Formats: sequence, structure tokens, C-alpha cells
Amino acid sequence: MRKITYIATVFSCALLFWSCFDVEEENFRTLAPISFNDVSATIDVSLGEELVYDKLQVKSETPVSYEWAYGKRKNDSKDEYAMESIEVISDKADIRYTFNRTGTYLLRLKVDNGESIVYKYFTLNVNSGLDEGILILSNDAEGNGALTFIKKRSEDEIAAGGQEIYPNIMQTINPAVELKKVTGMYLSEHTAKEVQYTSLLIATADATGSIYKLEPKTFELYATNRFRDEYGAVCMDFVGDAASGTTYNYVLLRGDNGHTYRYDLFGDFLGERPDAAQAGLVTHSKMLVYRTSATAKPTRKPVLYNKTTLFQPGNGKVTKQSLNEYDIVNFASMSLKNLTYVLFRSQTDPKSYCIKSTTGTLAAFKDVTTFTADAVNMDENSIMVNSKNSSDVYYSYDNKIYRWSLTSAPPATSKLPLPDGEIIRSMATNFMGTFGDDTQETLLYVATYNPERKGEKKGSLYIFRFSDDTLVKQYEGICDDPVQVMYKYRIS
Repeated sequence: MRKITYIATVFSCALLFWSCFDVEEENFRTLAPISFNDVSATIDVSLGEELVYDKLQVKSETPVSYEWAYGKRKNDSKDEYAMESIEVISDKADIRYTFNRTGTYLLRLKVDNGESIVYKYFTLNVNSGLDEGILILSNDAEGNGALTFIKKRSEDEIAAGGQEIYPNIMQTINPAVELKKVTGMYLSEHTAKEVQYTSLLIATADATGSIYKLEPKTFELYATNRFRDEYGAVCMDFVGDAASGTTYNYVLLRGDNGHTYRYDLFGDFLGERPDAAQAGLVTHSKMLVYRTSATAKPTRKPVLYNKTTLFQPGNGKVTKQSLNEYDIVNFASMSLKNLTYVLFRSQTDPKSYCIKSTTGTLAAFKDVTTFTADAVNMDENSIMVNSKNSSDVYYSYDNKIYRWSLTSAPPATSKLPLPDGEIIRSMATNFMGTFGDDTQETLLYVATYNPERKGEKKGSLYIFRFSDDTLVKQYEGICDDPVQVMYKYRIS
């Protein structure tokens, strides 16, 4: 378009020049146009399989030349079609090309008929076959761990009856690895200076406290660390990405000894944050997720805490917040504002409660409201899940799911129903990081355990829709006792 605009400017100057010297105007003919038929803006191909694409039809009155090229989208550019590099793969009307790297790319067609040049863009997904879906990490009664993968299938895969549930994708891809006593997992999409540190981390409480790092697109094992061997502790859960200087390149994690550690995504080594231990021992942790507007990219801030204090290890310092003579019941962040709401209970009067607000970086508390109650339907073990599509937070308590407005007392009645006997183990939403689209955070995943369920597998997954609080789908008896559920989104 810039080239066309430039040519138009030259013609305008020429016409002005001719008019100044009474040059007789001519009727310039219209340049031969180029148009296309309607096709999908997304093209999918499996890694290692030849892409044969001939669906696009070009309409032109004169002969045309073609140039198909692709490249990684430049994330820091305001131009949505800017690419880091461009590789030409065809000079014909169709494409016959085999891609050797997974990922999401921009695919560009340049059509030139000698008079007009037109560009058409597509999103190209080079798939591993295991790119996107739901992950459930679980243990059986003997402590044998498994990573269940529920694949997001295309319409063609559904029609063909392609496999949807992989009972233990970790061992399927890495047969030499036996998961034992799994404790948590975390997906990082971190990229710095066009270098990807994307990782799927899995923690265990096995004999050596193994932490496994997987390539999230393929589930291939990249590295193994022995946490217990190095620090005499095991990772109870991953808190989230944190900063080192100006670059995010490590994941904070909580040890079973109450200390805070870090996993370096670049060097694949473990380290301790002794300054965090000096600030106080931690018993719980969670990731705050929020946006400053509906169109802004999500911000994730890790927070560790205990009965009275919130901790946030930063770059060379630890920020902490507490309220004198009050205990923390629980807290959650608002989805579209940099605000986090904390529910406190008085240490001297157990019927007295207050709600304070802070920020994702734990700024000073601000008053929100106070109230009295014999008890509330919430405790320190309640799992909090927010969504950009709702101003409320959904949380678990006593194996029921409630909906909390954050600025008032927790509700008296539950919101979403579960079958009798289901014990809630983990909850999550279909968070997709910076790669999200309009389907991001529209669904609530609830992983449950029912010891009375018939069959070998006692774990299930229930999926609810935020917009109308309805049950969308359920997978019953598909895993062992769940430890964590998470959406493994597509990473470009």
C-alpha cells in the first residue's frame, strides 16, 4: 500500500505541473484490478507433512506473477503484518511446501499483474499434533503420576474420529520418564529479544524432587533438575514468571520448607531467594492475572503468602503487606483493573471481617468495606479464578463453586452445580496468555475426584461457560486424583 500511495503522489504532482503550463489533461485508464475468492484466513498443516494449498483463486484481466512467503510475526511492531524475517516458498498460484518447525506464522501472498500489486495475508499454523488442549496432572493411590491431555481437535479431526484424550502424554512422548508424586505444573510463554524460553514445567515430590522441563508444543523432555538433592526440599507449586533486570527469565516456586526458589528458564538451574525466606515463611501462592482494559494484554504477578502476610519477591527486593491484628482469608485480582482484593478476619473478633484493596505489585492497602458474620463461605484453600469476561471471581469452597463480587462479603449460596460426591481439586480458565483471542477466558475448568466412582479412574473434568454459567461438557473418569488442571494454549 505504501508503494501505491507513493505512485499516486507522483501522479498528483505531475498533473499539477501540467495544469500550471496549460497542458491538456488526458483521461488515464484504470489500472487492472486484482481480487480473490473468499477463503479461510487460517491455514493448518502438520509438521513434516507437505502443505498443498490451492484453494485461493486470483481474478485478474491480465497475467499475474505470484510470491508466497512466510515468517514469524514481529510482536513489538504496531504493524500487524510485520515479520521478523521473510522466506519465499513458492512462485506459483499454489503452495507445495514442507515446514520443518512448529509454530504460528504469517503467510503472505504477493500478486502482481504488471499494473497492480496486491498482498493477502494468512495465519499459518504448523502443528505438532499436540499444540492445544487441556492438561490434567494427577496421582494414583500409589503415587504414580500422569499427565492427561485432552486435545483441541479441528472439525476435520472430529469428523474423522481422531484421538481426543491421551491418558499419559508425558510417558507416551518420554517413555524413560516415570512421574512420581506430582505436585504442580506451569506454562511459560516467555520470549526476550526474539529468543523463546517457552517451557512446560512439572514438579514432583519423588525421591530426588525432580522438576521436568518440557517443550510445550511437543511434550519432549528438555531438562531435569533434582530439587531435593540440591536444597533438601521439593517444589509444592510454581508461582509464576518474575523479573531479572529488564528481562523476565525465571519462574518463582514454593518449597515445602516455606522457602522461595527460582527456576532459570535460560540456564535450566535452580536457585534460592534467601531474602524472601528472611521476609517470612510461605504456605500458599497464587498468580494474579489482570488487564488494565478489555483490549490490553494480560499481566501476571506472582504472590506468595502465609496466614498474615503477602510477599512478592522482585528484582533484588521483597515487597510485603499485612494488616495488624488480622488474618488473610483469601484474595483475588479484578480482571480488568490493576486491583487485588483481600478478605481479612479479625484475630480478636472472629466475626469481624474487612476487605482491603491493593495492586498487582502490593501497594499500600486501601479500605473497601467491613462486615460481621458468624462465618463466610471461603477459606485459605479456596481456589480463585477470574475472567476478562466477568467482573466477578469464581471460587471453590466445601466442594461447591461460588461467585464473588470482590467488593462485598462472600455469597451465601453457591453458583455452579456439581454432581454429588465430587471433590474439587483444581480450577482454571482457558487463559491463553498474549496469544489469546475472543475465546480466551470464556470457560471454567473444574477438576474433581470421587472416591466412590466406579472404575479405575476416579478423576473427572467439568467445563462451565462464564457467559451463562451453564455446564458445557464433562469428562468423567478420565484420570486419577487431580493435582492441577490447566489450559495448554497454542504458542507461536
